[in-house]
Amino acid sequence: MNREDFRIALTAAIAGNHDALEIILELYAPLIDRNSIVDGQLDEDLRQYILIHIAQNISKFPI
Repeated sequence: MNREDFRIALTAAIAGNHDALEIILELYAPLIDRNSIVDGQLDEDLRQYILIHIAQNISKFPI
């Protein structure tokens, strides 16, 4: 994904487009997964919490 495609997807996600939000979440899945590890194992509850937090607050992201 190039810079312009990312900007378009992010703008659409901020505007409430669920498909664009899914693209952003898939793009950042490795980072989300890395930050969802507790005691060496993936904590699914923490991963879900992070995903929900992103989805609820992406509209506040400044462009």
